[in-house]
Amino acid sequence: MGARSQGRGRGSQSHADDHVSPIRAGGTSPFNGIDQFSDAGRRWIESRTGENVNLETLCALELPWANTHRLYTESSSPELPNRLVVEKYVEMYCSSLHIPVFPVISKSLFIITLDLAYGLPEAIGSASARSCVYAFLSVVTQFGFDDNMHGAMDCGSYASAAQSYMAQITQEMTLDGLQSLIMLVQFQYFLGDLQAATVSVSIATRLLYAFGAHTQYGNSQSYDKSIPEFHLRDLFWLCYSFDKDICLRTGQPPSIQDTCCDLTLPTGYAQIQDSNILRDTLSIDDHTLPLYPFDLRLSQIKSEAYQALYSASARRKTDTEILSSILELDEALEQWRLSLHPDFRPTLWFSPEMPVSAMNTQTTMLRLAYYHCVNIIHQASERCRFSQEHGPGHDGIRSSISLTINASRSTLSYLQTALPVVKGECFWVVLFYAITAILTLFRSILHNPLDPEINHQMNILGEVPDLIRKIPIRRLTLGEVIHLRFLDGFTTELLRLCACAITKARRDEI
Repeated sequence: MGARSQGRGRGSQSHADDHVSPIRAGGTSPFNGIDQFSDAGRRWIESRTGENVNLETLCALELPWANTHRLYTESSSPELPNRLVVEKYVEMYCSSLHIPVFPVISKSLFIITLDLAYGLPEAIGSASARSCVYAFLSVVTQFGFDDNMHGAMDCGSYASAAQSYMAQITQEMTLDGLQSLIMLVQFQYFLGDLQAATVSVSIATRLLYAFGAHTQYGNSQSYDKSIPEFHLRDLFWLCYSFDKDICLRTGQPPSIQDTCCDLTLPTGYAQIQDSNILRDTLSIDDHTLPLYPFDLRLSQIKSEAYQALYSASARRKTDTEILSSILELDEALEQWRLSLHPDFRPTLWFSPEMPVSAMNTQTTMLRLAYYHCVNIIHQASERCRFSQEHGPGHDGIRSSISLTINASRSTLSYLQTALPVVKGECFWVVLFYAITAILTLFRSILHNPLDPEINHQMNILGEVPDLIRKIPIRRLTLGEVIHLRFLDGFTTELLRLCACAITKARRDEI
């Protein structure tokens, strides 16, 4: 769509009805992938491949972002470590590059939290404070800050301990409780437990509203994280970023409603982000404006994409209205892309032969997020039902679908190049981007198995198992082992079905 879409058509479909795959027609989440395979989906796959499909094989395990079981164990709460140990963690975290990306605590304000957590248990707010410390410990152990300091407790035990105070958090309604919830969101997000994260986000949102953090603070003041209002605003943006990403992955409506919030960006945000994202080292203090986990402008586009393309009201749109929304979102995404510094601006597409500058975890996640946004915007065109006789409309659909394919190819190709610089705690996020790209290519091949570039797409899919095994993992847990094993079989089965579809299409042509 737009300038980027011109001249990017695909081969024509053999049947007009094939524009809407029953895999997509389940009416739940557009991004949950294989767990949406219904009987209609199975019949569609069988019609394209000529093979009997065993959905139990494909769905043997849930995909990470559709996980409904805890990937960490519930157990009795561990004792809080010595306060001096926690203070060292705070010092390490607040002087690392994690704090501008995930500004979950304020070093200055956290002293009050520790006083409450290690003080009298009957003090008002002490339960939320202890939950906050446990949640903080779950994050720092997950991110590897504990490796050389003391015998590390499993990060899941800390998270479970933090969750055990949920009832008190909702009763006490304190800043510490809010911090605990958002750190739990962060922990659950990076563990791939998005069902739990949706609950944590929803409760955190109510506290954000109660504190007024959804409105703008400090327009006439310089940023200072030691001031509670600024820290609350950071927590709002953190929650907003996670919420908008999670809703697209789960298909559930977002907890934060944009129309109820002041979404004015921090003063100088774009310029400061461009400067800071390129730095391997950064002077960090209470006046360092955060980067946040996703570019806030991109999070706002994600929010608009969900509302315009995947919400309940969007599902009542006509094909013309859907294509119009896609065009508007594509233009907004392109404006965002062009606003980024050339050194880390995502290219419209990527191949392994292309040079890459400014490659680190942050720029890698930003580029992957861009290709994913192209995918989620344009794949909505699959819902359109224009027949081939509707020339311009059909061309728009083909252009959009072509862009989803290019974005998926770019995702997998870029991962091949960038994985050496990605931090191990990003395992589940990287896995999500990879599987989303795999499923897009799978649908594309089944839709059009005689496409002239079909061999290239098959080669890309064939490289996926090796790619998945290269994704860095800080600590290999049972959940990660299970999903890596699952993905081997999952990708192999998808490749087999694609090969069957190609063979059937060639046979039918004769």
